Amino acid sequence: MDATALEAATTLLRSPTTRIAVVGASNDPSKFGNIIVKNLVGHGYDVLPVNPKETTIAGLPAYRSLAAVPKPVDIVDVVTPPAATRGILKDAAEAGCGLVWLQDGSFDDAVLADAAAAPFKTVHHACIMVVARSAAPPSPRAGRS
Repeated sequence: MDATALEAATTLLRSPTTRIAVVGASNDPSKFGNIIVKNLVGHGYDVLPVNPKETTIAGLPAYRSLAAVPKPVDIVDVVTPPAATRGILKDAAEAGCGLVWLQDGSFDDAVLADAAAAPFKTVHHACIMVVARSAAPPSPRAGRS
C-alpha cells in the first residue's frame, strides 16, 4: 500500500463532509457490509450504500451501482469478493473516484495489480473502521444521508 494513499484517506476521514460509498453494503447484520455502513454513519459520515439487490440498507437509500451514486464520492469502500472487486475498480475509474479503500477479503494479487494501474489512490491492508475511529470529526452527525 502506498503510504500517501492512507494519509490521503485519513485526511478525508477527518472531514465531517466526507462522502463514502460502501460497495457490497448489506442488510445482514453479520456481514461487514452492514457493520461498516452502521459504523461510518455512527461517526457522522455521509454514507452511500451500494448493492444491486437492495433499496435501503441500515435505513439509507441503497444504489444499484457505483455509477448510480450521486457525486461527489470522496472514498469508495469495497466489501466484495475479489472477483466482483475487479469490476468495481473499473467502475471507480470510470466514475472519476479519487480514492478506493479495499477491505480485507475484497482483494487478491490480481485485484492489487489492477488497483496499482488504476488512476486513483488505493488503500488496502487497513480497516476503514479502525482509521475512522481515530480520525473521525469530533461531533458526528449520525443519520445523515
